[in-house]
Amino acid sequence: MPDKNESAEQQQAERLSWKAYKRRLFLAVGLIAFLILFASFVDATLNVLMLLFLCVLLATGIRGAGDWLAERTRLSRKAAAILALVALLVLSVVAGLIIGPQAADQFSELGTALPEALRRIENELRRYSWGQALAEQIPTLDQIGQQLASSLNATTFARITGVFSTVLGVLSTVIVALFLIIFFILEPDTYIGNILHLVPLEQRERVHDTLRATATTLRKWLLTRVLSMLLVGALTSGGLAALGMPLTLSLGIIAAIGAFIPTFGPILALIPAVLVALLQSPQDTLWVVALYTAVQMIDNYLVAPILERSMLYLPPAYIITAQLVLGVLAGPFGLVLAAPIAAALVIVVRKLYVEDVLGDRSLSARA
Repeated sequence: MPDKNESAEQQQAERLSWKAYKRRLFLAVGLIAFLILFASFVDATLNVLMLLFLCVLLATGIRGAGDWLAERTRLSRKAAAILALVALLVLSVVAGLIIGPQAADQFSELGTALPEALRRIENELRRYSWGQALAEQIPTLDQIGQQLASSLNATTFARITGVFSTVLGVLSTVIVALFLIIFFILEPDTYIGNILHLVPLEQRERVHDTLRATATTLRKWLLTRVLSMLLVGALTSGGLAALGMPLTLSLGIIAAIGAFIPTFGPILALIPAVLVALLQSPQDTLWVVALYTAVQMIDNYLVAPILERSMLYLPPAYIITAQLVLGVLAGPFGLVLAAPIAAALVIVVRKLYVEDVLGDRSLSARA
């Protein structure tokens, strides 16, 4: 009799074990399927998600400016945010009217000067045997132009239609982004509240604190980047003018845009300046490289430490890794937004995983 009871208990245990195994198996399969579907969704909508993050980043910065203004005036936070947005739009329009025509002319001249500089480099390379072998491996500008002309064999109407569709696409994207920024500025609590409704009740306060900390980090990052862009653009244009270089405004604008992208931005901004300097003389090229190096040293070692004193510190390896990954996944859009995305992810992981799940609050104590 005991043997029968033991056999029945063993069979019952085996059935329970099999049920538990099937449950774990179904859970694993479901999780893998969810991850595959989620990865497919992200891959299909990555550019949209990047645009949405950019709108959130800009709205956070403008809302921060509005909060700063509301604390020093009798305006409400919403009215101050609207005033900050209007002021930004007015300044952008005024700046465009003042420097727009000159910048457009200089960028047109720059588009002519860069191919000429590349041809001069190619001619110099062909003076040497090793340079000639290298030049033969690289397609010339004429060959590139012929390839583009042969590939663009559509009718004139189709090309014009493509241009119009591109312009309309850009305008529609700008309009949608502007409306998203306005909505995020006017009603941030509504969207934050909708996110919190997806979180269990006992975790909502912690998630809310994490969202506030992330918004503060993004706001400070954007402020430092804007100030750095203004400084780098002014110093670069002034330095190039002092060296007697042409196209100082367009090169200064490129340098300012490059300052928005950590690590790779300044390097990319240096390339057109070097090519323009090569058309002048080798000595001017050395002076231009020295100027850009000095501007970056001033920005990185004198100004940035002061501006970023209260910011989250991100090791350069983190930023470079994020730029490489997002650059591959999303192209230039990902490269531009890699640093703020990395900063936001570090805050979220630190607060919701390192501190809450692992119980390690030493990082916050040091911060």
